[in-house]
Order: sequence, then C-alpha cells, then structure tokens
Amino acid sequence: MGGRFSNGGHDGVKGSRQAWPQIKRFHAVRRVMQCVLGYALFVTLLGLSALTPRSGVAAEPLRLGFDIPYKVIEDPTADKTLDEMLTALANPSVSLQHGLFSRGYTSSAFWLEIRVPASMFGDQPRLLQIKPNFLDDVRIFYRPIVAGAHTTGQWHERRFGDRLSGPRGDIDYRFSVMALPPPPAAGQSAPSGYEIVIRVASTSAVLLRLGFWQEQFFLEQAAKTSSFYAFYFGLAIISSLLALVLSVTFKSRLLWSVTATSIPFLTMACIEGYFSWLMPSFGHLIQHYLTSVLTLALYTCTLWLPAEAIDLRRRLPSIYRLFIYCCALTILLLFSIPLGFYGLAVRIQAVVYLVTSVVFIVAFFFLWYRDRFDTVRLVLSLGPFVFLIISFYGVLALAGWLPFPIEVYHVWQYTLIVNMLLVMGIAVHQIRRQQKEVRERAQLARELQVEREAAFHQRQFMGMVAHEFRTPLAVIAASLENLRSIGFDDMNLARRHDRIGRATERLVQLTDNCLADARISADSLILMKQSTDLRPIISSAVAMVQFSDNHRWRLLEDEALVESTVTLEAKSSPRITADPALLRIAVSNVIDNAVKYSEGGLIEVRLKRALHAWTISIQDQGRGISTDRVEIIFERYRRVESSNASVSGFGLGLFVSRQIARAHGGELALVSNSPNGCRFEFTLPCHPLES
Repeated sequence: MGGRFSNGGHDGVKGSRQAWPQIKRFHAVRRVMQCVLGYALFVTLLGLSALTPRSGVAAEPLRLGFDIPYKVIEDPTADKTLDEMLTALANPSVSLQHGLFSRGYTSSAFWLEIRVPASMFGDQPRLLQIKPNFLDDVRIFYRPIVAGAHTTGQWHERRFGDRLSGPRGDIDYRFSVMALPPPPAAGQSAPSGYEIVIRVASTSAVLLRLGFWQEQFFLEQAAKTSSFYAFYFGLAIISSLLALVLSVTFKSRLLWSVTATSIPFLTMACIEGYFSWLMPSFGHLIQHYLTSVLTLALYTCTLWLPAEAIDLRRRLPSIYRLFIYCCALTILLLFSIPLGFYGLAVRIQAVVYLVTSVVFIVAFFFLWYRDRFDTVRLVLSLGPFVFLIISFYGVLALAGWLPFPIEVYHVWQYTLIVNMLLVMGIAVHQIRRQQKEVRERAQLARELQVEREAAFHQRQFMGMVAHEFRTPLAVIAASLENLRSIGFDDMNLARRHDRIGRATERLVQLTDNCLADARISADSLILMKQSTDLRPIISSAVAMVQFSDNHRWRLLEDEALVESTVTLEAKSSPRITADPALLRIAVSNVIDNAVKYSEGGLIEVRLKRALHAWTISIQDQGRGISTDRVEIIFERYRRVESSNASVSGFGLGLFVSRQIARAHGGELALVSNSPNGCRFEFTLPCHPLES
C-alpha cells in the first residue's frame, strides 16, 4: 500500500531560485541608473558653463518688436502684392507696434514693415536670424534708403520656410540666417539704413522672432547653445531609452507613460530645427509634419503621466474614461493635417485641454485629500501637473488667445529638464518598489517551501505510522475471528467482540486513508490496475454498516434488489479495470461518511450502467450538508461539523475518494443534498470488453 514518496517543496524552491536572478537584474538596472544620474549632473554643469557669457561685451541681438518697432497689415486673402501692401502700410492710421509678433492659427498672411538705421551696422554686416522653424513661408524684401532722398534703392527678395528645399540661409545652422550687408551709399549721400518688408504666412501658428546679430557674437552664441542642446538631447535620449527598457521589463503603465514624455523632447527638437539641420535633403519635410503631429500628441502624454502617477484608473475610473475619450479625440484630430483644418483642430484641442486639465487638477487634489498620497507619489504627481499648466498656457498663447511671452518657452524648456530628472526619479522609485516586491516574493517562496516540506514530512510520517499499524491491526482482526470461532453463547461477550470488530475496522479504514493520501501526494499516483469485480468491492465496503446497530443497507443493480451475499459474489458481476485496493478505500470512505453523518436508517447503494461507465451512488438519510460547506467537502483536511459529538475524523475521506476516482478516469460528485439526506455518486469507466 505504501506508494512512492517525494519532496512536496519543489515549487517553492523553483520560485525562490527564479527570484534571485530578478533581484540581480534590479541591482544591474540600479547601477545603470546611477551612471545616468551622474551623466545628468555632468550635463547640467556643462550646460551652465555653456550658457555663461565669455565676454564682458553685451552679446544680445536687436530684436523685432522690442528694440525695433514695426507696422503690420493683415492680408486675409494672402494674395496681395508688395506694391499693394506698401501703399497700405504708408497709411498714417497704421501705427508702430512693440512686443512679440504673434497671431495664432490663421490662414491670413501678414506684412510687416521695419526701418533699420545704418548706425546699427557700422562697417560690419548683420546676421538676421529667423525663428521659429515651423513657419511655412517667410519672404523678406529689403532696399537701402538715403536720408532726404525722394527715391530709394531697388528691392531685393529672400525667401525662407520649413517646406522649402535647399539651403536654409547664408549659414549652415539650425535656423534660417540671412546676412544683411551694411547699406550702400547713394552717390555722395550718406546711407540712412534699410527699409525691410516681411511677409509671413503659415499653416502652423503665426509667430515671428527676428534677431539682428553681430557676426562674432552670433557664432559664439550658436556654438554655446548647440553644445548645450547636444548634451541636453543626449540626456533626453538616454532617459527615454531607459524608460522604454524599464517599461518592457516591468510591463508597467506608469513607466509606459514615462516613456511617452519623450514626445515633448521630439517637439522641442523640431522647434529648434535639429531634424532639418541633421538631414538637409529631406529633414525639413519631416520636421514640418512632425511638428504638427507632436503638437497634437503632446496633449496625450502631458495628461497620461499624472493620470498614472495618481492611479486614476483604479481610484476614479469615470475620470480615467474621460481621459481615454479625449485621447481618442486627439488621434482623430491628426487627420486635420492632411485635410487642411489644422488651426481649427488646435483650437478644439485647446478647449478639450482646458476642460480636462481643470477636471484632472480637481481630481488630483480630491484624491490627495481623500487618500493622502505618500510623499514620493505626491512629488511624482506634482511635476507633471506643473508641466501641464505651462503647456496649457503655451497652447492658448499659440492659438492667439493670450499674449506669448518668450519666457513661457524658456520655462517650458527648463520644465522639460526637471521632467527628465523626474523620469529618472520615477524609474528609481519603480525599481525600488519592484525590487521590494521581488524580495517579498522570494521570502514568501522560501516560507512556502518550508511549509510544503513540513506538510510533506507530516504526510510521510502519517504514512509510515499507518503502514506500521497494519501489522498489529491484522493480528487483532485475526485474533478476534479466532475468538468468534470458539462459539461462546454469552451475548454480552458477543457484543464486546462486535465493538472490537467495529473499532478494528475503523482503524483499518483510517490507516488505508493515510496510506492512500501518501500515495496521492507523491509525484504520480501509481495504480495497480486489473480486471476488478464491483460487487465484491461493495460487499467489502459496507462492513461499517454491518457493524452499526442503527443502520441497514441494501444494494440495487439497475433498479433490481440484490439481497444475498451469494448474489453479490456471482460470476456475472459488473467488471471494470481498476486498482481494487484503492477503489475499495474510495467506496468505503463514502459509505463510512453516510454512517457517521446519519443517526440511523437505510444506506442505499445503487449500481447502474450509464453509456460507457458504471455509476455507484450512495444515499443516506442524514440531515444534509449546509450550503456554505458544500464547496469544501472534497478538500483535504476539511470536515463538516456534526451534531453528533462522537463523529471524528481528519477530513481525508472524501478528498482521497475523489482523487482515486479521478485517477481511474472517473469522478465523485455530490449529486443530491437535502434535509432528508445526501447522495454521492461515483462514475467509473467500463471494462474495455464491456464498453
């Protein structure tokens, strides 16, 4: 009866061993993070040194609208000629304007007129830098003027824009740069300066920043800013790739949202002209369309990170669904680029941005008040919200609804630097949390291993003890049969013999269950299958009923009553291929339960053929099983409480019986449960010759 024993703690050992490589991987990622943070500090120091002036001479350019006032006329049809607009600009009602020129998203063209004095040049040319890069068409007309002269020189025209192929200007640089020579003298007259007319039109926001640089200061500043942005975008690439690797490794929505923060870096790379500069042949077209796409996509990534940082999906699912709908709307707005209503799409996005930003900010403070975030989560959430507010102001300014101070762009750049460090902070926080979880899983795996080993040794001990009990129990049973064969006429002595017999049979059954449980707990249950008669199995299993004073039993085969032991042992008995010892244990356990959990009455056993299987059903007349305990009766070491205090057991009977039935390709189920009794039913495959 003793089956093969095996260690039950293999799964725990496997889980513990799998956890340690993951912990080592966390340590490796943490070392990478330390290197990246060191690089970030290095970049910060280099950036500060790059932006530090190297000369005591002022190196700032003369700026349009701040140092040089301008006149402006709108051309709604965008089809006016230079002469027509010169006449309009000469109207005394057109006044000089100051400040940054910004008109939002419009299909109109704008004509600006400025006068640059000759004193601004000296003997050196001025470099006219044209920003930003997303302007479609910028035409610059200029001619020298002479003080007191009735006529001026001939007009010269230059054209710039992000959709024009070829050189971007007179200098190979990220922005369009035009060299403007000193104004020539007209005869004997001293030059007075230049009259410059600028036509601006764009499918993106109409925003013009002109700077008149002295050549030496421009080259110095260009070298500084290019060096700084090289390190800056290098750090952005490293942090974005790191966030991507961590997202793939940990499969976390928070880290995927962190990865999406690379979109603002790409947007700024387009605004700063890096695509067209690095890819002169076709980069200008990529930069043109990518700027439009990223400007719309910027909304999604701006709100996604704070939404994941405060776990909005779990805490406020309705607000999270609002965010998903708005993101879907943003994706639909991308079709505005080829369809030609990009300006309207940006305005729609600005309205949606306003509503959802207010909702998200209110939701953030509500959740913070309700759930009291930990300090780390609070800091991680506040950073994106600051970026969200600044980005929202920038969207409104580009749409022309608010003035556009250039300081907003600079603050946005510095906020991106802070968000870069925030990305690393979130990554470090996520690594520490994941590392803690892995350590906890490893500890749990070790504890589970110890628990399984203890359970294994417990079952091994029970199996060993049960095996050792069988010899003395066999001696007791044999001795009892010898005493009965003597034929004493004393009724009291006969009743004592019956009680000894019931106790012995009970111990044998408990011993069989312990041995069967030990075999079931092994790696695989080995069945000693042979052609087996079912009636002798049932005859042996009903021994507990025969020893009971309050119970009786009967067997029905295909609804026909089988009355005698001779009939039970008939040669025409139904046969199956099974392990007879284990099958006897299985049937005995169910019949034993029927006796224990019913105070008396009939135990009815039905044997019936059903298609390619035999069914053995055992019906008692007990009080039934409470509905809340039905789900656990087949679990190991789980028992149903009984009003009879004498009922005892370990909760192994039904568990062992079901496992034995399943090992034979059958099943044991509770098919009827009522206050009038329970009916359990075995389903066992037929003998191959009978199927």
